[in-house]
Amino acid sequence: MRYDTVFLDVDGTLIYVDLDVEGYVRDLDAYTSNGPLTVERASGPVWESMRRHIKENIKHRDEESLAGFKRRNAQTTAEALGISAPVETLTEVADRRISFNPYPESERVMDELRTMGAKLYAVSNWDIQLEGVLENLGWLRFFDGVIVSAVVGSEKPDGAIFEEALRASGRSDNVDHVVHVGNDPITDIFGASERGIASVFVDRRGGGIEVPGATHVLSDLTGLPALVRG
Repeated sequence: MRYDTVFLDVDGTLIYVDLDVEGYVRDLDAYTSNGPLTVERASGPVWESMRRHIKENIKHRDEESLAGFKRRNAQTTAEALGISAPVETLTEVADRRISFNPYPESERVMDELRTMGAKLYAVSNWDIQLEGVLENLGWLRFFDGVIVSAVVGSEKPDGAIFEEALRASGRSDNVDHVVHVGNDPITDIFGASERGIASVFVDRRGGGIEVPGATHVLSDLTGLPALVRG
């Protein structure tokens, strides 16, 4: 095989994350104090809460700290919308209205890569609960390791998270047959190339943008097994 060790980004590569704003509105409309809660009014603050989570979750490296952050984040969103509800309710709704949706080919491709004998590692900028997300999807069976930014304390494109992935895979001294697959030109492609790791840019939007440093470009994951096989 051309590559026998495959690092896989998660969000935007294997799955896409969505927020059910309509469901959020249905769940919390009864708690508003400044008129009916609408999808139009809620969309901005609800998506901003997701952006805060992405930006700040690396600071919270144990379950207690992350839970406290999620409570504060849910309260901030509620205050912006004039919602007065118990914090437990706000947090439960925020968790329930987020979904992790696999791209159609993701599972089939990972299964084929495993059948070929490739070792797979999730290498992702995510909070400490990524393993739980992968377990709920039934995907932990595909991975030889899960390297998470909030656990490592380093986010792509920083080299430390790639170093941890290489250490976990036993490839620190030889990256010749390692490839990192991701959808972000900076965090995934630049980060991998800085460490000398081959990379696959997954251009799901089909923009045809130039990504300096990308070893390969695919429109989705379908062609990955053939590329890995060489």
